[in-house]
Amino acid sequence: MLLPLFVAASLFAFSSASQSPVVQSRAGIFHGRHLSTFDQDVYLGIKFAPKPDRFAPAKLAKDAPSTHFNATKYGVDCTGYGSDTKTLVSGGWTTLGEDCLHLNIVKPRVKHRNKKLPVLLWIYGGGWQQGATSDPRYNLSYIVEQSSLNNKPVIGISINYRMAAFGFISSKEIDATGNQNLGLRDQRLALKWVNKHISAFGGDPDKVTIWGESAGAYSVGDHINAYNGDSGGLFRAAIMESGGAVGAPLNGTDWYQHMYDNLTASVGCASANDTLQCMRDVPYDTIAPYGYLGLEWFHVIDGTFIPRYGQESLTQGKFAKIPIIVGTNTDEGFGVNGVNTDEQAVEQLTHSKRWNVNTTEAEHILTLYPNDPAVGAPYGWGNRTWPQYGAQYKRYTSIATDLTMFAPRRLTAQRMSAFVEDVYSYRWDAPKFNNTPTTIGVNHFSEIPFVFGNPEQTITPLGNSTANIALSHLVGRMWTSFAYDLNPNGHGVSGVPAWPQYSKNVSNFVFHADKSYIEDDDDRVEGVAYINSLVR
Repeated sequence: MLLPLFVAASLFAFSSASQSPVVQSRAGIFHGRHLSTFDQDVYLGIKFAPKPDRFAPAKLAKDAPSTHFNATKYGVDCTGYGSDTKTLVSGGWTTLGEDCLHLNIVKPRVKHRNKKLPVLLWIYGGGWQQGATSDPRYNLSYIVEQSSLNNKPVIGISINYRMAAFGFISSKEIDATGNQNLGLRDQRLALKWVNKHISAFGGDPDKVTIWGESAGAYSVGDHINAYNGDSGGLFRAAIMESGGAVGAPLNGTDWYQHMYDNLTASVGCASANDTLQCMRDVPYDTIAPYGYLGLEWFHVIDGTFIPRYGQESLTQGKFAKIPIIVGTNTDEGFGVNGVNTDEQAVEQLTHSKRWNVNTTEAEHILTLYPNDPAVGAPYGWGNRTWPQYGAQYKRYTSIATDLTMFAPRRLTAQRMSAFVEDVYSYRWDAPKFNNTPTTIGVNHFSEIPFVFGNPEQTITPLGNSTANIALSHLVGRMWTSFAYDLNPNGHGVSGVPAWPQYSKNVSNFVFHADKSYIEDDDDRVEGVAYINSLVR
């Protein structure tokens, strides 16, 4: 198991030459670590870029074919903010800093196979404010193991990228330098490193599937829309869990300028002639506490990487036409409290940081989502309500689910399937193991323990039930089968309904713990259609 390897003793002495794998490449000579439990070789903490200048684009690491690198432990993770970051740091899983642009490679040892292996490349979520490749919930060994057991082996890769102010700062000062969306550009740089060097590790650079959840899935969607759909040959397919080619909100400088100004004041740069340069010069320990000041830094339209709103790219056909898996969880909007009246609903809809909706649009949305508990979210609970969360809690949760995830998922599937046959849509309907009265429904992140299948991590545990383990193996094989041959149906598990292509059957594969099934994708048609008509 890939536990916090950075706290293990260094294996750089290579005392076990027969077990310690070595890869020679143009990038360098990488000394990795063999995991006998999985029969996998891992190469951790590989720098795809040297430490970047603060608030400036990173640069691809230079070739160093004769330089030896210890690749047996995770590197420093990028600075993040939030509960996940606190858990990882306090638990000794990681340390944070600016010299963090590295990736990790998990490769199964494959006998009697001469072909290069497809690549499944993970981009973590966390609102673009937190996340780390060292997070044990993102341990790639288990899903890579499923690919080997299914005789469709893939190489797993996870990448770091800058977050919060360090990766997504925006203002008129930043716009003047053209240095927006740095975190996304970090991801693109990692893809370029993989394209250039993965063949030395036995990977096929022409068979890369990019894959993410939440902000990671939105990042994948941004790569699909980037440069008017020019992928640069860096990926051939994509998997998007709870996010996609539409959203999160593309706010303008008016949203971020006050955040930038607050940051300059917090680090003593407000009166500087060049506030941006001043913030680049202050010590890391001075600026690190202020990278997230209560409002999230999201991506912005920059005219190149993100040329326009995602809806516009999709409707205009200006996106990379590639096979995709895209889906959401049943109750993505869970967690909004205090909505008792129409007026309060409109107020929250028009002041959310998760979407851009004006008063007229909010009022029309309310007409499309009746205040009827029987049809509200969390779904499948009948007329039950939770008055402590507000009289219109289920109504608002249904709206929030569709605004953030469900409607954009349908639009992405519809538009992509107009150009590509291999488009697969899903709905995840299996709750997390630690489902409690305060975390009702199949909410955001519910699928992650299943997809990665790590039974030993306890942050959001998978549980040890037979049904959960079986579902975990199924989804792991589906994802890796898709990366292998662009078809999730090659999973080798009996008794599972065939997952139809969206272009031939407008439907979702519904992942369920007892028995998965196929459903027509026709729920909330009128409300979803209206939401998808908005440019946010």
